Amino acid sequence: MKRIIKQFEIIVSWKNLLQSYYAAKKGAKKGSNTCRFNYHLEKELIQLQQELIAGTYYPGPYHIFRIYDPKERTIACAPFKDRVVHHAIVDVLTPFYEKSFIHDSYASRPNKGTYNAIERAQSFLRKTRYYLKMDIEKYFDRIQHNILLQILDRKIKDPPLMDVIERIIESSPSKVGVPIGNLTSQFFANVYLDQLDHVIKDRWHIKCYIRYMDDFVAFAQEKDELHELKDRIQLYLNTYLNLTLKPTVTCIHKNSHGLNFLGMRIYPGYIRMKRENRRRSLKKAYQKMTLYEKNVITEDQMIQSMDSILSHLKRFCPNINIWVPEP
Repeated sequence: MKRIIKQFEIIVSWKNLLQSYYAAKKGAKKGSNTCRFNYHLEKELIQLQQELIAGTYYPGPYHIFRIYDPKERTIACAPFKDRVVHHAIVDVLTPFYEKSFIHDSYASRPNKGTYNAIERAQSFLRKTRYYLKMDIEKYFDRIQHNILLQILDRKIKDPPLMDVIERIIESSPSKVGVPIGNLTSQFFANVYLDQLDHVIKDRWHIKCYIRYMDDFVAFAQEKDELHELKDRIQLYLNTYLNLTLKPTVTCIHKNSHGLNFLGMRIYPGYIRMKRENRRRSLKKAYQKMTLYEKNVITEDQMIQSMDSILSHLKRFCPNINIWVPEP
């Protein structure tokens, strides 16, 4: 395992912090925190840099709210200054971890994403007769801070960097779990389950396996092989990561049954978007247009969101129509 050393200097450099500011700004709403940071940009970045170097940086309080998309989720949104720090850390660490992640892990990674994951899952369905679909019970809420820090510490041998990372992890609103909505949370969640990925691929030699965050699928020719694998995975999760599989979602089926994965029903010969996901995508599109009309988001943000939503719909629902009002 290649260790990560002497990266803190790069993370707190002016160039990296400025790039991280622009990255954080892309997805930010026009809140008072963001506007204040924008207005006093140079002053804010200098102060943030000094706090990081001096070891006096501490994350601020989260703004907590709930969404229903489609189920209820609690979102903890970090202050804008902290989101700049999140980008500064993740952008530097990502190239190191990309070399160690397995090929078939697709969430929150460059040049991966849902389309590639869906196509890969279909290719595995064509090769095998059965699949084991798994999901982890309340994954983000149950990530253990001490285990996560131990995993990160094995690779990151940079004390000031680990100090900042520990403060971010421990700033979570609860003693267990990482907040949904943080860039660092997505990154840490990938690192946490990367342990399981390598056990499945390298130690147990499961060739057909795919993971998208906490949704993961294994494929095999024989059903008994998957029953045994499920028990081994559950034991590993309980023993080493203090996690458990979600019983209502975990299942074994034949490939002809179709695989529910990332909002799609995937068959060996075709892919169909689930009706509720199609409706939710259309609802999101109209919500973005409404936010733009109310000047909550910029035109660029609206166009970027609409392009993403519509390209997704057109890819799997080519005959769908959506009415877009004249500007």
